[in-house]
Amino acid sequence: MKRFSKGQKGFTLIELLIVIIIIGILAAIAIPMFLNQRVKAKDSSTKEAVHSIQVGVQSYANDKNDEFPAAVTKANMTSYLDTWPKNSFTGLDILNQAVEGDFQYGMPAAATVNTDGTFPDYFLGGNMHKGASPQFFMVHGADTEMTAL
Repeated sequence: MKRFSKGQKGFTLIELLIVIIIIGILAAIAIPMFLNQRVKAKDSSTKEAVHSIQVGVQSYANDKNDEFPAAVTKANMTSYLDTWPKNSFTGLDILNQAVEGDFQYGMPAAATVNTDGTFPDYFLGGNMHKGASPQFFMVHGADTEMTAL
Protein backbone atom coordinates (compact mmCIF):
# COMPACT_ATOMS: atom_id res chain seq x y z
CA MET A 1 0.00 0.00 0.00
CA LYS A 2 1.38 3.34 -1.04
CA ARG A 3 1.41 6.19 1.45
CA PHE A 4 1.18 9.87 0.58
CA SER A 5 4.41 11.80 0.77
CA LYS A 6 4.55 15.44 1.88
CA GLY A 7 4.02 16.88 -1.63
CA GLN A 8 0.93 14.78 -2.51
CA LYS A 9 -2.64 15.52 -1.53
CA GLY A 10 -5.91 13.60 -1.53
CA PHE A 11 -9.45 14.90 -1.84
CA THR A 12 -10.63 17.18 0.92
CA LEU A 13 -13.79 16.47 2.88
CA ILE A 14 -15.54 19.43 1.20
CA GLU A 15 -14.77 18.08 -2.29
CA LEU A 16 -16.11 14.65 -1.35
CA LEU A 17 -19.30 16.18 0.12
CA ILE A 18 -19.89 18.22 -3.04
CA VAL A 19 -19.59 15.11 -5.21
CA ILE A 20 -22.00 13.21 -2.94
CA ILE A 21 -24.50 16.11 -3.05
CA ILE A 22 -24.33 16.25 -6.86
CA ILE A 23 -24.93 12.49 -7.09
CA GLY A 24 -27.88 12.87 -4.69
CA ILE A 25 -29.42 15.64 -6.81
CA LEU A 26 -29.06 13.55 -9.97
CA ALA A 27 -30.67 10.56 -8.22
CA ALA A 28 -33.55 12.76 -6.99
CA ILE A 29 -34.22 13.78 -10.59
CA ALA A 30 -33.83 10.31 -12.14
CA ILE A 31 -35.83 8.16 -9.70
CA PRO A 32 -39.25 9.86 -10.20
CA MET A 33 -38.72 9.76 -13.97
CA PHE A 34 -37.95 6.05 -13.73
CA LEU A 35 -41.08 5.38 -11.66
CA ASN A 36 -43.22 7.27 -14.18
CA GLN A 37 -41.80 5.14 -16.99
CA ARG A 38 -42.80 1.98 -15.12
CA VAL A 39 -46.44 3.15 -14.97
CA LYS A 40 -46.37 4.03 -18.68
CA ALA A 41 -44.95 0.58 -19.47
CA LYS A 42 -47.73 -1.10 -17.48
CA ASP A 43 -50.35 0.99 -19.29
CA SER A 44 -48.83 -0.05 -22.62
CA SER A 45 -48.94 -3.67 -21.51
CA THR A 46 -52.66 -3.26 -20.71
CA LYS A 47 -53.26 -1.83 -24.19
CA GLU A 48 -51.41 -4.78 -25.74
CA ALA A 49 -53.49 -7.26 -23.69
CA VAL A 50 -56.73 -5.58 -24.79
CA HIS A 51 -55.53 -5.75 -28.40
CA SER A 52 -54.88 -9.49 -28.01
CA ILE A 53 -58.42 -9.95 -26.69
CA GLN A 54 -59.74 -7.85 -29.57
CA VAL A 55 -58.04 -10.17 -32.06
CA GLY A 56 -59.56 -13.17 -30.24
CA VAL A 57 -63.05 -11.61 -30.33
CA GLN A 58 -62.71 -10.91 -34.06
CA SER A 59 -61.55 -14.51 -34.67
CA TYR A 60 -64.51 -15.79 -32.67
CA ALA A 61 -66.86 -13.68 -34.78
CA ASN A 62 -65.26 -15.02 -37.96
CA ASP A 63 -65.96 -18.59 -36.87
CA LYS A 64 -69.50 -17.84 -35.67
CA ASN A 65 -70.90 -16.01 -38.74
CA ASP A 66 -70.21 -12.50 -37.40
CA GLU A 67 -71.83 -13.13 -34.01
CA PHE A 68 -69.78 -11.76 -31.14
CA PRO A 69 -69.49 -13.55 -27.79
CA ALA A 70 -71.88 -12.48 -25.05
CA ALA A 71 -68.98 -12.56 -22.59
CA VAL A 72 -65.22 -12.78 -22.87
CA THR A 73 -63.53 -15.11 -20.42
CA LYS A 74 -60.41 -17.23 -20.45
CA ALA A 75 -62.59 -20.35 -20.71
CA ASN A 76 -64.50 -19.38 -23.86
CA MET A 77 -61.60 -17.68 -25.66
CA THR A 78 -58.75 -20.21 -25.20
CA SER A 79 -59.07 -21.56 -28.74
CA TYR A 80 -58.82 -18.02 -30.16
CA LEU A 81 -55.81 -16.78 -28.17
CA ASP A 82 -52.40 -18.45 -27.95
CA THR A 83 -51.91 -17.33 -24.35
CA TRP A 84 -54.31 -15.47 -22.10
CA PRO A 85 -52.88 -12.03 -21.23
CA LYS A 86 -51.70 -11.16 -17.73
CA ASN A 87 -52.57 -8.05 -15.74
CA SER A 88 -49.34 -6.04 -15.67
CA PHE A 89 -50.23 -4.49 -12.30
CA THR A 90 -51.01 -7.74 -10.43
CA GLY A 91 -49.34 -10.45 -12.51
CA LEU A 92 -52.57 -12.48 -12.53
CA ASP A 93 -54.76 -13.32 -15.52
CA ILE A 94 -56.53 -10.30 -16.97
CA LEU A 95 -60.23 -10.21 -16.06
CA ASN A 96 -63.37 -8.47 -17.30
CA GLN A 97 -63.72 -5.99 -14.46
CA ALA A 98 -63.16 -2.32 -13.69
CA VAL A 99 -59.77 -2.72 -11.98
CA GLU A 100 -56.46 -1.23 -13.12
CA GLY A 101 -54.76 -3.42 -15.69
CA ASP A 102 -57.95 -5.35 -16.53
CA PHE A 103 -60.34 -4.97 -19.45
CA GLN A 104 -64.02 -4.24 -19.92
CA TYR A 105 -66.06 -6.01 -22.60
CA GLY A 106 -69.76 -5.78 -23.16
CA MET A 107 -72.63 -5.74 -25.53
CA PRO A 108 -74.46 -2.44 -25.97
CA ALA A 109 -77.96 -1.90 -24.66
CA ALA A 110 -80.72 -2.32 -27.24
CA ALA A 111 -81.44 1.41 -26.86
CA THR A 112 -78.04 2.22 -28.39
CA VAL A 113 -78.84 2.50 -32.08
CA ASN A 114 -76.77 3.90 -34.94
CA THR A 115 -78.27 6.35 -37.41
CA ASP A 116 -78.93 3.58 -39.95
CA GLY A 117 -80.92 1.49 -37.46
CA THR A 118 -78.12 -0.92 -36.59
CA PHE A 119 -76.36 -1.08 -33.25
CA PRO A 120 -72.71 -1.59 -32.32
CA ASP A 121 -71.76 -5.20 -31.76
CA TYR A 122 -69.50 -4.80 -28.74
CA PHE A 123 -67.24 -2.45 -26.85
CA LEU A 124 -63.83 -3.29 -25.47
CA GLY A 125 -61.62 -1.18 -23.29
CA GLY A 126 -58.72 -1.25 -20.89
CA ASN A 127 -58.33 0.18 -17.40
CA MET A 128 -55.13 2.16 -17.02
CA HIS A 129 -53.31 3.05 -13.77
CA LYS A 130 -55.18 4.29 -10.69
CA GLY A 131 -56.65 7.72 -11.17
CA ALA A 132 -56.93 7.33 -14.93
CA SER A 133 -60.35 6.73 -16.46
CA PRO A 134 -60.89 3.60 -18.58
CA GLN A 135 -59.85 4.01 -22.19
CA PHE A 136 -62.07 2.29 -24.71
CA PHE A 137 -60.05 1.16 -27.67
CA MET A 138 -62.62 -0.52 -29.83
CA VAL A 139 -66.29 -0.02 -30.49
CA HIS A 140 -67.24 -2.25 -33.38
CA GLY A 141 -70.40 -1.83 -35.38
CA ALA A 142 -71.87 -1.68 -38.86
CA ASP A 143 -70.89 1.94 -39.49
CA THR A 144 -68.72 2.71 -36.46
CA GLU A 145 -65.22 1.49 -35.75
CA MET A 146 -63.03 3.27 -33.24
CA THR A 147 -59.43 2.10 -33.05
CA ALA A 148 -56.86 2.27 -30.28
CA LEU A 149 -56.26 5.66 -28.67
